[in-house]
Amino acid sequence: MEFGRQSGPFPGRWSPDRMSFVMMLIIANVVVSLLQWGTELYYPDFADKYFALSNKGIAEGYYWQFLTYMFLHGGWLHLLVNCLGLYFAGREVEIVLGPKHLLGMYFLGGFAGGVLQLLLGPAVTLMGASAGVCAVILAFTTMLPELEITALIFFIIPVRMRAKWLGRAVIASSIFFAVTPFGSSVGHIAHLGGAITGWLYTRRLGFGGAFWFQRFLRDRRRLRDRQERMDPNEFISREIDPILDKIASEGIHSLTRAERRILELGREKIAKKTSPPSH
Repeated sequence: MEFGRQSGPFPGRWSPDRMSFVMMLIIANVVVSLLQWGTELYYPDFADKYFALSNKGIAEGYYWQFLTYMFLHGGWLHLLVNCLGLYFAGREVEIVLGPKHLLGMYFLGGFAGGVLQLLLGPAVTLMGASAGVCAVILAFTTMLPELEITALIFFIIPVRMRAKWLGRAVIASSIFFAVTPFGSSVGHIAHLGGAITGWLYTRRLGFGGAFWFQRFLRDRRRLRDRQERMDPNEFISREIDPILDKIASEGIHSLTRAERRILELGREKIAKKTSPPSH
């Protein structure tokens, strides 16, 4: 899948006085893959045993595999797809979020994807930048969800869509292939882990709106602040009277924890109002 940007609110450019970190990652992937393929001509199992990620390798103490597997590839097409995805999505991510966050989500996505693959799909020997690239793609689609892009399905079929649909397609396809027999030798669980990591990472930076629990906590804090600012008369009228009506009709056992807390707050307000001033 290839995609190109059509328009958007972040038309920034890379600095001409330095190479972008996206290009550095692409060059690292190409160079390491070429070394891998050259080594395999003479030692066919060397890269798989020592540098691809597998449960067997981790059991033998090859913990560096969590990093090295991200730069190995199963063939030129595998490498090409990952480099294209990193190039088109990574440029936007680096411009908007900066190199630190680009590298952070790339490596964190690769690590998280590798861990998830070992836990849920341990039979697969994992290699490739796909988990990190999926993290970068989900960061791109989370930052610019309404941006129009053109995706080339199988590099042939052009499909125009908004970026958010690309992100959803990546997650949906990863789940589909992970739970079906298709592509059982591919690390689709790692793709899913990387995609979720990129989405969470970017949401944590403030893109895509607050999570539901953040909205809940925010709304509850605002309500509590508003209640504490009310004077006793207003509080009784707005908050206490409806609860008293509920007790009269349904009984005190029907009160929720929040309603009991409001009654307690009401007692505190009334006590402060009626207590004599201290001298």
